[in-house]
Amino acid sequence: MLSIITSVIVGLLMGALVYGLDYLLHGKSLIILGLDLVIGALGSYSGTYLVNYGPHLLGVDVLPTLVGGIVLSFVVTYAMRRFVLRKEVA
Repeated sequence: MLSIITSVIVGLLMGALVYGLDYLLHGKSLIILGLDLVIGALGSYSGTYLVNYGPHLLGVDVLPTLVGGIVLSFVVTYAMRRFVLRKEVA
């Protein structure tokens, strides 16, 4: 149970990091914020259990957790900006 909570917290932080970068480039969007947080948590959770690599912290593989949260949040942010909101993405 602790590993699930840890990976979700790390995913929320990674989603917030991706949203912060998006906020600097494109401005505020509550839809993107919500999606980044949720998808970051899901990405880090799935990265933890799909890949067993790297150092462990509180029952969680650190590298797959970080990468899963960042990559999935970035992909969803890009797709939302490009295809749903129809804005140019730099």
